[in-house]
Parts: sequence; C-alpha cells; structure tokens
Amino acid sequence: MMPAAGAPGGGVAAVGGVNDTPPLQAVFVNPANQPQPPILVSANQEDEDDSISSNGKDCFGNERQALKDLERFFNNPLMSDIKLKVDFETFHAHKLVLVRSSEVFERMFSSDWTDPTKQEVELVEEPECTDIFPEFLRYLYGCHIKLTLENTLPVLMLADKYNVIDLRQVCICFATQNIIPKLPLKDVFHIWYQYATKCYHQRLIRACIIALSPKADDIISQQDWSQEWIALDKHQLIQFLKSSDLAVRNELTLFRALLKWLESPKYPERAKNMEVLLKELVEYIRFPQMTAEQLEHLERLRVVEQYYNLFLPHLLQAYKYNALTLEARANCKDAFSPKFMLRNYTDLRWDKRIVLSEYSKFGKFLEVMPRFSTRSSSYPHTSWDWEVKIYPKGSSSNNEDFRVVLYSNVVLDQPRAVEYMVSLVNSDEILTTVTGKKNFTKSRYFTDTDIDKKVTVDQLMADGSQYLVDDNLILQIRIKPIQ
Repeated sequence: MMPAAGAPGGGVAAVGGVNDTPPLQAVFVNPANQPQPPILVSANQEDEDDSISSNGKDCFGNERQALKDLERFFNNPLMSDIKLKVDFETFHAHKLVLVRSSEVFERMFSSDWTDPTKQEVELVEEPECTDIFPEFLRYLYGCHIKLTLENTLPVLMLADKYNVIDLRQVCICFATQNIIPKLPLKDVFHIWYQYATKCYHQRLIRACIIALSPKADDIISQQDWSQEWIALDKHQLIQFLKSSDLAVRNELTLFRALLKWLESPKYPERAKNMEVLLKELVEYIRFPQMTAEQLEHLERLRVVEQYYNLFLPHLLQAYKYNALTLEARANCKDAFSPKFMLRNYTDLRWDKRIVLSEYSKFGKFLEVMPRFSTRSSSYPHTSWDWEVKIYPKGSSSNNEDFRVVLYSNVVLDQPRAVEYMVSLVNSDEILTTVTGKKNFTKSRYFTDTDIDKKVTVDQLMADGSQYLVDDNLILQIRIKPIQ
C-alpha cells in the first residue's frame, strides 16, 4: 500500500478522520544515483520549429575561404579561356569570373560584340588605369583590394567603365571617409568634384561639397578661386547652389556669384543665353532667405531690371515670407521646399542652422548645448546670445523624448517677447516644424519647444529615417521679435 504524501518515506500525513483525507498527490523523486541533466536556459523564449521541411534547409559554407580559393586563378593559365591585353601586358583570365562581376564583359564576350572564338581581347585604358589594372582584375576573383590615396580614383574609373557595382561602392565609401576630408581643397575641387559630377556619383558630390562648404565664401569671391568658379559647367554649378551646407555671408552674396558666372567674358555663350540660363538657375537661389533690405537692393541690379518679369514671382514670394509671422510661415503650404531652408549663413541674422553629426553615436540621455547668436533688434545690429539644449535620445529614464529647449544667454533689462520656430529638415525639404511665443525675462529665460510632440526618438532611430542625412540630424531655428 502506498504511504500518504508527507508521512515518513515521502507521504502526506493524514489530518482528521477518514472522510477528511485529501486527494492523493503524485510525487516524483529521482533516485540518488541517477545522472542529473544539464540546465540550459535560452535567451530566445519563442518556440522554434526545428523540424526540416520537405524542401530542405539553406546552408552556406565559408564564403571568404571560397573567394580566397578562387583568387588563385588570377592571371593563371590553368583553365584560362581568354587573354586580356592591357598596354604591353597580357593577363590570363576566365570568362565566367569576368562575366559574373561585369555586364560589360558579358556584352563584350557575346557574339554581338566580338568573335566568341577569339582567344585574346585588347583593352584600351587611361594611362593612370594601366598600372592599377592587375589590382582591378584580382578584385574580380577575390573580392579584395588595398586602396590608397593614389590608386582609389583609377580603380573607381575602372569600376565605372566595366560597371562593377560592388567595387564602385567600395571606392566611393573609402574616398568619402578617408580621402576627401583630408585633401587640400584645390585637389578636392579639381580632381574629385570634377570626376564625381561628370559621372553623377551623388554621394561623392555631396562629400566634395561638404569639404568645400566651409570655404564657400572664399570660393565664390576670392581672386585665387575665381578661375575655378567661372570654369564650372552648369551641372556642377547647380550641385553647388543646391547645397544647404554652404557657408556664405548671405543669399545675396551667392546671387552675385551666380551673376559673375553668367557674365564671364571668357564664356560669351552664357551671356547670349542669359534669359534661358537665368530662368533655370534662379530656382536654386533662396530669395526668401534675403532680408527686405537685400531684396530692395536686388531689385536695383541691372540684370533684375532687364528681366524683371522673370524675377517678379520670386520677389513677391520672398516679400510675403518676410512679412508673415513664424506661425503663419509654418502653416504656409508651399513653404517646405529648399527655398525656405537655411544655409550656413555667416551674417548676424535672426536664424541659425544646427547639425548634429553622427546621430547614431549619441548616447541615451546625452545633452548637447550648441550656442549661437542672433540679432537683438532691427537697429542697431547688436547680438543676442542663445543656447539650445538638445536631448537627441531622451533627457532621462522618465523622459525618453527628443527634446529641444531654447535658452536666452543674455541678462535682459526688460522683458522681450519673441516668436520662435524650430524645424527638422533633410536635403530636400522641411520635414516638421513647431512654433511658439515666449516673453523672455531675467527669471524666465528658457522655453521647451515641444518638438517631442511632433517627432519621437523611435522615428529618428528607425532604419532609413527620413530625418537623418548621412547620419546627421539637421535643425533650423528662427527667432522673430513680437512688436
């Protein structure tokens, strides 16, 4: 007979009479000599189906080792079915390898291009590409190349010529991170910007403009840069004018530089096509960023008087924008295009552009405090110092919102009422805007802009977030006194 649970021997002690006996409970006891099973706790709490379907399961070997093994066939006569002659050197190659990496080679070896039985093909390369061709060809076998300051551009030229997409991306990535930021600006302008714009490599173009932007004022106005500025072709000029990264005094200065390009005696065809060129190029001038005084000065320029009907819509839009309150600007449906975005203007103004670079590297609850100055009145042109406390990824464990707090860094003798506008922008448009009003005093010297009600940290950190430009978060802040 089984003993009751809890009694000596592992049963349960009986309580009360026979009718009070509790239900029998099963107890499982492992014998002392039985092996104890290991304990494994998985971080993955979800049930996984480890069964193999009737279609099987994809399994992959060591891809790096496979490429390394393939690389031994580089310039190897073993199994070679084509020879490539470059200058005075001949390389043993394999059609399958070449065609796998390049549709240009695929076309080249087709019967429509050449005799498929031909055993040797002569390739005509630029002089700077001839010496580097072995490294290029080796990459097609082993997917590996050592890039340097000297060889990156020739390798990129070969990657472009033969449309080797992955090698092209490798070269562009290396150039934007390791070459362009460290080169003298003249080399950036004459070598990399020229090539990038000729081949329409937008990432390279942007990297070049970012490198040139801090000296944009010198490039458009200094004598030692005048030849480079005038020699730009139209496409290169447009890429320059489109950029918000340019550090220039004001928009009127940039317009004057455009006129210098148009009226250059060295290129008389531009003057002959003045109206056509003006109609296209003034679209990239941000007239709303000019002050009323600058717009009035603009109207007196000879070229504006001559083509007044062409400029009139831009002038009216700019005057209207200047007259509107910041709240009205935010509600204006057509005020989100690049024309209404700030550049890095160096004049003392009522606004400022702020860039938080490498947003992904900011830690949680980190506080950054950029400072800037604006005008304090229409006249005299004295400054008003500001500080912006930005919490890119939350301000505390209790508040994980993206916050922007505006502080006045001036001890005010009397209250100053202002409007403020904070916007997040990308390269092409203003994405979101908040506005507000604040009466700043000695004791009330800051205001929370409440931008967290429009944008969340999750939106900023999302893959492919529209709010980030090359991992940079861009804000623009405008201040306007309330009369």
